[in-house]
Amino acid sequence: MKTPFDSATRALQREIDDMRTAIGDATRTLVQIEEKNEELGATIKREADVAAADWRMPSHNYHAHARGQRQLLAGIQRTAEQRLDVLRDQAIESYGSLNALEGAADRFREDFARAVASAEQSAVDDFAGARFARKLRSARKPTEQAPFGE
Repeated sequence: MKTPFDSATRALQREIDDMRTAIGDATRTLVQIEEKNEELGATIKREADVAAADWRMPSHNYHAHARGQRQLLAGIQRTAEQRLDVLRDQAIESYGSLNALEGAADRFREDFARAVASAEQSAVDDFAGARFARKLRSARKPTEQAPFGE
């Protein structure tokens, strides 16, 4: 049964689907940042091992550059985490709104069903009352015609 809340529910469901996709994208971005951070850590370790094996190999510039890359990745990661937190908060709010709309739609359906049942019961009561009145009228007619047995 259609309710006045159906179009709002569908729109909100589409919004939640879009948020779900955005949350998945943000999560994948965080995973990629973690992978790049791990790769950078492995590369730094390798370069440090090479530089430690040969004292003539200066590694200060490389390590400064690597620290800059790590800081850049950390900034990107913080931004991505904040975006993910905002998306999650929005999703929680939207799920709450969706639950409220679905509850309102359910109450509308229940109220409608109750009104239909009440109308049906009233119709049944009217028919039963009319039948009772006919029987009562037909039972009174013979006594009304000859009340004293004449």
